[in-house]
Parts: sequence; structure tokens; C-alpha cells
Amino acid sequence: MSYIYLLIEPMRSRIDQKKIQKLFLPLQRVKNLVLLLFCLFISVQSHAEAEKFTATVSSNNVAVGDQIQITFTVTGNGGNFRPPSFNDFNVLAGPSQSNQVQIINGSFSQTLSITYVLQAVKEGTFKIGSAEITAGNSKLMSNTVTIVVSKSQGNAQGGSQQGKQGSGSDATFVGSKNVFLRASADKSSAYLGEGIVVTYKLYTKVNLVNYSIDKIPAMSGFWSEEITLPQQLEFHTENLDGVSYKVADVKKLVVFPQRSGNLQLDPMEGEVIARVQVKRQTHTNDPFDQFFNDPFFSNPFFNNSLQDVKVPLKSQPIRISVKDLPPGAPASFNGAVGRLSYDVSLDKKETKAHEPVTLKIKISGKGNIKLIDAPKITFPPDFESYDPKESSSVSASAAGVSGSKTFEYLIIPRNPGEFKIPVSSFSFFDLDKKQYQETSQQDLILKVGKGDESVSSTVVSGVSKSDLQILGKDIRFIKTNEPAFIQSTSPLFGSTLFSVLAASPVLLFGLVLFVRRRSVAMNSNQSLLKSQRANRVALKRLSIAKKLLATNEKEKFLDEMFKALWGFVSDRMQIPVSALSKETAAQALASKNVSEDLIRQFHETIDSCEFARFAGSTGDSNEVIYQKGISVISNIEQALKG
Repeated sequence: MSYIYLLIEPMRSRIDQKKIQKLFLPLQRVKNLVLLLFCLFISVQSHAEAEKFTATVSSNNVAVGDQIQITFTVTGNGGNFRPPSFNDFNVLAGPSQSNQVQIINGSFSQTLSITYVLQAVKEGTFKIGSAEITAGNSKLMSNTVTIVVSKSQGNAQGGSQQGKQGSGSDATFVGSKNVFLRASADKSSAYLGEGIVVTYKLYTKVNLVNYSIDKIPAMSGFWSEEITLPQQLEFHTENLDGVSYKVADVKKLVVFPQRSGNLQLDPMEGEVIARVQVKRQTHTNDPFDQFFNDPFFSNPFFNNSLQDVKVPLKSQPIRISVKDLPPGAPASFNGAVGRLSYDVSLDKKETKAHEPVTLKIKISGKGNIKLIDAPKITFPPDFESYDPKESSSVSASAAGVSGSKTFEYLIIPRNPGEFKIPVSSFSFFDLDKKQYQETSQQDLILKVGKGDESVSSTVVSGVSKSDLQILGKDIRFIKTNEPAFIQSTSPLFGSTLFSVLAASPVLLFGLVLFVRRRSVAMNSNQSLLKSQRANRVALKRLSIAKKLLATNEKEKFLDEMFKALWGFVSDRMQIPVSALSKETAAQALASKNVSEDLIRQFHETIDSCEFARFAGSTGDSNEVIYQKGISVISNIEQALKG
């Protein structure tokens, strides 16, 4: 019809409207007849089709934690669907309904499908009963389905999705093989104190909108150091059991077992929002709408849509066998494991009595550095020592934990002489050689000269090096002489300042009361108040008029000038608006000894404004009227004040 209209349009000037209507009328009748025949054809075919109601599952043999899709299909159109009981399964999604219409070689068929996604929760053989649906005038029952659930195979693909999903979408993507968390350790057996790199990875074959971690694994029996990862997930492609996934590291850390035996790292739990394609659901019997749901159009443009589905995730626990360290550890061993070095030094080799000295011990390398305790140092009895200050600088990576730990002892020799500080040995268990290694250091020699004896009896405890800089100079000692007390000769009580401060509240109250009463009096006499504010109000209106003059808004300018002139006289002379006229204004101004010449100027300015407002023209320009208005108001104000 649209093509015929385009052919007729150029001839519109030669064909009148009635002829066009006569041309289109038969075409409209033909269209209606074709539509009626098509509807009758569909109706006949629909009733002639045999009605069937069947139940099918994606798999009859699954493991605990796997998911099954069960679909109930009826040929024809059905209603009043009643599902069977799913007591032995978790319902993750559904019911999701879809409608399909097919016309092949003139044969019409219609199919209604209702889908549920279930999760197996326990072992056994389970029977899903018949569903019921009404098709036409009869009730149909589906076949029963038997599902065998076997023991879970350890969730090798990364842990089951547990619980019910809150989405009711057609979750054809759902399954532990499409999106899951997987936990792994670089070793399943380790020595006590040996570092183990643990990685939690997110595997997906679907597009993810968001992810979150709900439960961090408990590290019972382990000390951990987290490896820094980018804030945004960085995905890469990885092949797992012959299947390609997009994979990203969610959490990575190095753990050190603190006791021997079979230990377990608990699962990590979280959830993702997956965006998946689902078939467009059709809930209408319109034959034209069903026509476009034909499989011919089954591509993402015609028949699919995107939905966001919340998927819970849970990794599998990690079990690690922890072995005790071999026997025969040296006496100096305090639990250090790894590849480590040991260094001891003094910040100076010569000092004076009562001056502080720092002894520093540095342990560096790779291993459980943060867990190493301070070595024991035996100081000479002439030394005063303090608890060591500890500091560590370590970094964690996939290769383990490396860095250094430093212990600083603050010591103060009290007597002069040459002293020997014995340094204890340091030992650790070497993971590469699988044996203990012991490192010895030579004794430290410190020469102490004679110092300031005035502070020799001073004992300081609980002070770190950062707090104690120069002993005897940063500490004030107790004075034993009698203090001289000085009495103030000018007390505040009874002074002039005291009198002023005492009287100020009364004076302030009187000032507030005076201002308040004056304000009340002014507000009670509105006419007097307007008279006092008349000049200020007039100047404000003249300022507005000047802006309107600059923007060439003539009518608004003249209106504002008119208000300024009359408003000034009305407020200043206390004349009510209802009684305001040229005569009353002239009488009031004359009674205040305003000259007749000034009264005449006021009338002329008013006349110029009125003539310009209503006649549209005047002998004076707008600029001249503005200047006259300012001059008249200013002169009248001066005359009234004089």
C-alpha cells in the first residue's frame, strides 16, 4: 500500500480526493479478508494439532553440587500449570516460560516450555513426579523423571554454588563449570614454618558485571602475609581440563604453618553478577507476535535478551600436611626457617661513660622473617640496657616472603674501661639443604672513657633510643634547696578592671533595652518609619531605573521612575496612597516650606513620565527624565531637612 501511495503522490494535483478514496477502498477490503483467512487458518491448525505434555532433563546422572535443568513442554497452548515437588533438590531458578510458534510448509505448530534449574544436594536415586497442565478442555500429565545423584568428586573444577539464587531468569548458563572459585596451594606438604603460596582464582565462561567476597578464609594454625594484587581484576585465558576460561586472581597470600599435623584452610565465599543471554519469553496468543518468535528469528537480535543473575560462589577447602622440623636443632635455634643471614654491629666503638650506644642486630633473607624473636644478648654488669626496638621491612610475592628484621638495643655504660660484649650465635633451618645452619659472630669490643660524673647516679628505665638523646641534658633533676615564693602585689579583686568587668553586664543590658524600645516605637508609627526610609527607598528604585535605562527597557524604566517620584513624596510627607494627587502633594510640600519652583519641577517631571508612558513620546529623553528625577528628589530632601 505504501508503494501505491508513493506512485499516486506526484499525481495529487491531477486526481481529486474522491478518486483516491475509490482506489484505496478495494485494497483495504482485500487486506481485511487476508487477515481473517490467516487467523482462521491458524485457529484450525491449532485445534487440529495433537496435544502432548513431556518432561525432559539435561542429565539423569549427576554428582552432589551439580545442577540440572528440567523442562516441561506442551504442544499447543496450555494454562494452569502445576509443577511437581522438588523436595530433594534446591531450586536455583525458575519457572522460566517460553513460547515458540513454527509455520513450516503451511503446517502450524505451537510449543510452550517451562524450565527450572535444580541443584543436587545429597546422594541417592530420586524421582521427580508428574507435572499438570490444562490444554484446551483437558488436563495433561507429564512423564516422571528419575535422577541418580552420586558422591561429589571433590569439586575439582572449583567448588559448588550453594543456596538458592534470587534470580528467576532462564539460567541456562548456571553450573559449576561456567563460573566458580578455585583455591590452590603451591605445595600440599610443608615443614613447620615453611612458606606456602595460596591463590584463589575466579574462573568464568560468562560475562561478569560485578563480584564481591563475602567470607575471607580463616587462617587457623597459620600466620599469613598477603600479596598485593591490582584493585581491578585482571583476566587472562587459561585452559583447565581441556576447557578455555577467563581467569583472574582474587586473593593471593603466603601462609606459614604454626603447628604440625593435617591443617585445613577454610573455603572462600563470595558472589558474582553474571550477565547472560536468555530466550525472550512470550506470554501472548497474538499470532503475529508468535510469528516473530519462530526459530527462523532465533538469534541475539530477534529472540534473545540479556539478564543479570546473582551467582553464589564457594571454593573448596585446602588441606596441607605439616611436618615437624627434624631433630638435632642447635641451642640457638628459635624457629627461623628459610635462607637467612645474620649481622651484629655497634653504632660506635668508643664512647664515654653515661652516653648511650646502640647495638643493632639485622636478620635478612627469605623465610618467616616476621616470626623471628629477638636474640638474647648478655651485657656486662657495668651496662644499663633496655628492651630492643623491633622493625621489619618485608615484601610478599609468588616466590615467598623476603626482606629484613632489625633489633636495636640501647645500652648505657656506667664506668670507664674496655668491655667485651659476647654475641650469641644465630641458627635457622635451611629449606634447600634440609638441615640446620648456624652462624657465629665475633664478640664486640667497646672502649668507654671517663664521662660526666654528675649524672652517674641517674637511672633511667623504660626509655627508647628515640626518647633519650643526651643523658643529663634533657632531664630536669629534683632541686633540694628551699624555693623562694613570691606573692603577687596587684590582685584582680578590688582593681579598676574588676569594677569595669562587674558593671559591664548591667551596662550591656541597659543598651539592649534602649535599642529594643526604640525599635518598638519606630515600628508602632509606620508613617514615621516610612518617612525616615523614604529617601533610601527612592534611591533604590532610581538604581533599578538606571539598570533598565542601560538595557533600553523603556516601559519598565518609566514605570520605575514614576514609582520613585510618587513613592518618595507619599512616604516622606506621610500621605496615604488613596489621597495622593498633585494638589495634596503640593499642599504638603508647601506646608514644609518647599519653594514653589521646586514643586513646579516635581510636577513637570511627573508630567514627562506620564506623557512618555501613555503617549509614547516626549520632548525629554529617558536620560533627561532620569537626571530630573534624581535632582528633584535630592532637592526636596534637602529642603525638608533645612
